[in-house]
Amino acid sequence: MPKPLIRLSLLLLLLLPGSATAQQRVELNAAQRAWLAQHPVIRVAPDPDFAPFEWFNGEGQYKGIGADYLALVGKRLGVEFRIVHAKNWRAVLAMARKHEVDVLPAAARSPQRDEYLLFTKPHIIVPGVVITSKAYEKHEQLIGHDKKVAVVSGYVWDDLLTHRGVDVKMYRVDDTSAGLELAAMGAVDAMVTDLASATHYIRKNGITNLRVVERRLDQKLELAMAVRKDWPQLRQILDQALASISDPERQTINANWLKLEPPAFWQTREFRYSLTGVMLLLLLIVIWNRTLRYQVNQRTRELKNAQAQLIQAEKMESIGRLAAGVAHEVKNPLAIIQMGTDFLKAELPENDTAGEVLHDMDDAVVRADTVIKGLLDFSRDKQLTIRNGDINAVIERAVHLVGHEMRQRHITLQTDLAPDLPPIGLDNNKLQQVFINLFINAAHAMQKDGEITVRSRQLPLHDKDLLARDTDHRFTADQQVLCVEVADSGPGVQPADLKKLFDPFFTTKPVGEGTGLGLSVSRNIIQLHRGIIDIRNRQGGGAMVLLVFPLTGGKEK
Repeated sequence: MPKPLIRLSLLLLLLLPGSATAQQRVELNAAQRAWLAQHPVIRVAPDPDFAPFEWFNGEGQYKGIGADYLALVGKRLGVEFRIVHAKNWRAVLAMARKHEVDVLPAAARSPQRDEYLLFTKPHIIVPGVVITSKAYEKHEQLIGHDKKVAVVSGYVWDDLLTHRGVDVKMYRVDDTSAGLELAAMGAVDAMVTDLASATHYIRKNGITNLRVVERRLDQKLELAMAVRKDWPQLRQILDQALASISDPERQTINANWLKLEPPAFWQTREFRYSLTGVMLLLLLIVIWNRTLRYQVNQRTRELKNAQAQLIQAEKMESIGRLAAGVAHEVKNPLAIIQMGTDFLKAELPENDTAGEVLHDMDDAVVRADTVIKGLLDFSRDKQLTIRNGDINAVIERAVHLVGHEMRQRHITLQTDLAPDLPPIGLDNNKLQQVFINLFINAAHAMQKDGEITVRSRQLPLHDKDLLARDTDHRFTADQQVLCVEVADSGPGVQPADLKKLFDPFFTTKPVGEGTGLGLSVSRNIIQLHRGIIDIRNRQGGGAMVLLVFPLTGGKEK
């Protein structure tokens, strides 16, 4: 019978007008009726955690086989059973000893309890069963020292197997739920318990692969109603009430709790595993999608950077070709003009006004020739002559060459060069050109009365801005590098100009005082050394140029 119909039939037995149960009364004698009249309320203390026989649910309601029998007996006798909540079974027994409760609805009889309780005839008799997930058909197949059988420690089944000396390997567990889990997983061959407990926990845990071996055990679990010792009249009355319960009524109550029914599909272990698998799959899909999205975004950024580098490289190549053509076209006319001014200066008197004009023309030719040389440097083949060398020596030579310029401007050029730096692959002449350009740019920015400081160090690379400049990914965080700083006490660089400083022909100097090629050429030289160059403003004022070189030695080219 389906579970909802079972509960409905029990409800009808208890409540429907005219039913046999509702109308049937227990035949009591005058003394018994008088006793009940003197005790209209009887205190009942169930075991709060003895499912499926009796327990309190989450809402504090009394449930179980004992609750169904107690409701039926109360209806037959017309008495009020007042439910008393105790903390645990030990507390229930303590209250019974002190007569603080009157009846225990489902208790097993023992010599110790006979001292303070009277027991009715057992009204709950549950067969013992052997539960297994394996293909055993008979109990005899579970006999043998290699067979593992679970029992709850101290329960009647533990005593039964121990006293009978059954040849099995017993696994004692703390509760029925643990033993059934072991049986379901195949960790033990079977579990011995009562049918009611097995039914309850199989339903509760959603276990679907357990079954009862072919027949039930001779040993049974017998529970009776226990009455306080000084109320023998109540024990007689309860015995009569329990005897009046018909077999169909007992079958209706037992069917609620003792039938192994398959749980709803959402309660089964397979459903839980499937749901867990689906959730894990969805989680993996989400993680995979986010990973793909991150990789696509990363790849898109790399492609944009590569595209920008290609555009810049093409622009630089075009500018280089244009610069070379312009330089060669202009250099020959300049040479002719230079020879003409030299001839005229030799022919004219030194103090003549025309001589002053020729002197100005000579200066203009020199300035134009300087621009041409810069264009030729910019457009020349990018191959370097790389040899292992001391970068401090290159810096000191550059400092010596710009000494006159610094003294003229009253600028102090200080060096703070770390000793014993490892040699690196470098082109002495090209790097010297870079440092001279940086010193002259700093001097022009300060004009007069300033200070330039040059430092060299070996250190781990932590600077995120420098790593961002490394578009070719030659460096990694914390990598040991050789770093050179060129710092000045000038006005610094306008924020809007920082991104344009390395563009060819961009200059912040007045017209006629700079070609705008020095920093662009310097960056190309540093990149050919597989290094990084960056310009930034200092917090205390002034600008600072950072040069970073790898420590690996270079090869001669």
